[in-house]
Amino acid sequence: MNCDRISQVRAALSAIVIFLYFVIFTAWLPSMLLRSSLLATASRGVADGIVIVVWGGFFGLGILGLMWAQDRGLI
Repeated sequence: MNCDRISQVRAALSAIVIFLYFVIFTAWLPSMLLRSSLLATASRGVADGIVIVVWGGFFGLGILGLMWAQDRGLI
């Protein structure tokens, strides 16, 4: 019974970490970057391009991280 409880807690924590990663790095960070003063002087097309590259990079890293974690039995 204790092993089942530990597995449930580990699964819940893994889900929370995965969810937070994708929310922070593929939603919040690109949104904040788009609104930041760093891109205020750039044209809309350049700013959108930079944000798309940032979003795509973090999304790709997240997917690769999930594949890596699955291969090692972490999730």
